[in-house]
Amino acid sequence: MITVISCINDNNQWIVEVDSHNFYIDGKGGQIGDQGYIGDVKFITVLDDKKIIVEEELPAGKYKYVINTSRVQDIGVQHTSQHLFSAIAYNDYGLNTVGFRMTETYTTVDLDSKDLDEIFVDEIELKVNKAIGEGKLIIEKVLSREEANQIETFRKKISDKVIGDVRIIEIEGLDTSACAGYHVENISQIKVFKIVNFEKVKGNYTRFYFLAGDRAIEDYSNKNKTIKELNRIFSCRDNEVLSMVDKFNEDKKNLESKYKELNLKYCEYLSKDLMTNCLEKDGQKYIVYRGENEVISNLNKHISSEYIFIGLWENGGLISSSSIDCGLLVKEFSKFLNIKGGGKAERANFKGEVSIDEITNLL
Repeated sequence: MITVISCINDNNQWIVEVDSHNFYIDGKGGQIGDQGYIGDVKFITVLDDKKIIVEEELPAGKYKYVINTSRVQDIGVQHTSQHLFSAIAYNDYGLNTVGFRMTETYTTVDLDSKDLDEIFVDEIELKVNKAIGEGKLIIEKVLSREEANQIETFRKKISDKVIGDVRIIEIEGLDTSACAGYHVENISQIKVFKIVNFEKVKGNYTRFYFLAGDRAIEDYSNKNKTIKELNRIFSCRDNEVLSMVDKFNEDKKNLESKYKELNLKYCEYLSKDLMTNCLEKDGQKYIVYRGENEVISNLNKHISSEYIFIGLWENGGLISSSSIDCGLLVKEFSKFLNIKGGGKAERANFKGEVSIDEITNLL
């Protein structure tokens, strides 16, 4: 049973205060926390040893609770994978783990070297998966701080923040670490380990993003579906996808180049027609045209500056001329139209949807 003392709505989140609980706190030791149900209400984040975020209001009282065991198993897989990865990095390469963070979708580990590359990734990933295949027991011990201090095989010194008894997690023959998080019983339960990305951080460290267990299997399945869809689109085999993408990109560049050439020629002829059939009012020559942004930009290059060119595109436009102050004209238009903008005397831009008729009616 769990006793809810109060429930408040804080910034659109329901937060309950309880007398005590045995849930794992979110972010503790880098690990994500428990989720489950208090009564019929789902709890989604364990903030600390008293406060928990729930999905809806939960009146004060005593409730039965249920922890999501599938989630616990997944967390255990990810956390044990981190210990195994860090152990091999330390034992085989002399690299220390200086950061660890688990999220709902991936886990990161920071190693104290900036000189790690794809070759290292392939090597250590292979070693981790080989160890998973061989299988090693996870041994859990709870020792007094004095007893724990006698152990000489710790991969990392016990934090001074740890007070009282120390929970030890040992991967048989590979690693010994102080840890309060969830773990599997045997590293074979990890199933598979995959590094999905890595990057340099904080100047001297390398951060690795990994997936393990069902997360890695799901990722493989999704990526395989993506490859199969690319096979269908390009009518090619798996090993031909990259070359087909390169060919597609090259064809795209060529088409874009030809389109730009045609667009410039089109705008050259169009500009002549627009200048011939311009709107004249109070001694000024106006051209009001609606089209694509790129067409209008090219038209602006061909239309003589003696004309007042007003180009409109979706949710925006420009005014260009040397015969008036374009910035002032935008401000004048904004008094009557739902637009905002400004600019210099010879060119101004504005945002807002406006029609040709709305503009011409104001001229």
